[in-house]
Amino acid sequence: MNVPRTPVLPEPDHVRHRGVRWFLALAFLGAWVPWLVVHLAGGSMDDPVIQLATAAFVPAIAACVVRQWVTRQGFADSGLRLHLRTSWRHVLIAITMPWGVVLAAVAVAMLAGWSPASVDLSATSWAYLAAGPLVCLLAAPLFWGEEYGWTAYLRDRLVPGRPVATTFLTGLVWGVWHWPLPWVGYLGGTTTPADAVWAMVLWVPLSILLEFVIGWLWSETGSVWPGAMLHAGGNLVASQGLSLVLGDAFGPTGSMLLLCAGLTPFVAVIVLSGHTAGPRHARRGLAR
Repeated sequence: MNVPRTPVLPEPDHVRHRGVRWFLALAFLGAWVPWLVVHLAGGSMDDPVIQLATAAFVPAIAACVVRQWVTRQGFADSGLRLHLRTSWRHVLIAITMPWGVVLAAVAVAMLAGWSPASVDLSATSWAYLAAGPLVCLLAAPLFWGEEYGWTAYLRDRLVPGRPVATTFLTGLVWGVWHWPLPWVGYLGGTTTPADAVWAMVLWVPLSILLEFVIGWLWSETGSVWPGAMLHAGGNLVASQGLSLVLGDAFGPTGSMLLLCAGLTPFVAVIVLSGHTAGPRHARRGLAR
């Protein structure tokens, strides 16, 4: 892959460990404390503005603080450039895969007894689904903050040299980071305690599956942007698309299970084909 690269010296283990500890502390406390404050103040995390203000960019801020002041390693390998000339195929995959996730999830729903005859989408809803790739592109900056932290910083540092293990653990950490959200209104005001508990449980496999795809995009391109596009598509195209198509037929818990099912074929292809490391692991260090 002809991506401009800047050599980056490997981090000594003690520096890497210190950076990871600081990153996790900043990412978790920097989000969980504001979420608690919002909840105690009577607000709700289902407000997109509050989500942006308290969550969307916290992992990126944590990564920047660690890179600049804790490990002092800088930003040379942080994947800020898109490298469109060499990564356009991966961009195309990132912005169209959410359609595939919806189709796979709907197929599983049909196997579970759901009938397409119940679909009653407005023209606006069909237009929104058709515009899925554009939604991924336009919304990517809103999801850049999480990917700049979890993927561009944490993923390569948890278990260096073991892409499957480090991707699994990154997804696990990312899933746990979401745990307070069902209790502070993220899923809406009608969330039952049972739904909240199931959301906590299912956020872990959902995050792990998504991280396998995002991690593959990151490893192949050395850019944080394709992953941000896919993350945007996961939330705004796949999840929202299922909500539009299925309505309340499966409830929040069933919908999360269907999203996991929809992602599984894509993750299986990545893992079984051996495309979990990518050229980034072979030639560490990317130019910004």
